[in-house]
Amino acid sequence: MSNPGDNSAKLTEAFAAADKGDASLLVDLYADDMTWAGFQADGTQTVFTKGRFLEAFGILAELDEAKNEVIRTEETPEGLVIAWIRAYRRKGDDVLDFTLVMTHQFVDGKVARGADMCPPSFGEYWKRLGLA
Repeated sequence: MSNPGDNSAKLTEAFAAADKGDASLLVDLYADDMTWAGFQADGTQTVFTKGRFLEAFGILAELDEAKNEVIRTEETPEGLVIAWIRAYRRKGDDVLDFTLVMTHQFVDGKVARGADMCPPSFGEYWKRLGLA
């Protein structure tokens, strides 16, 4: 088991690096065989593999600006990390600024499983832009 806070610190560092243009820490943080219960652009939930999860982030290239800032974390003694993420999306004057909650199960220093919860405005935004 890692020291309390280690996984939270790694996650926060990886998200910060990705926002500065270096996604390698974030990509490396997720185990190759990980699964993630998350949201498709239309707002429906699905289970992603690592490849599909990373592919889904390609939609951000359609935007003028996108940021994901870890604003708070909590870590259980067993290595579960709950992260509150401020997500900012902008295309032209159309902005989506929201908080999502992500739960990460760390095994041997990597995210093996995870899940996130987004507000309904997430799917509405992508539909409005015609990208869902």
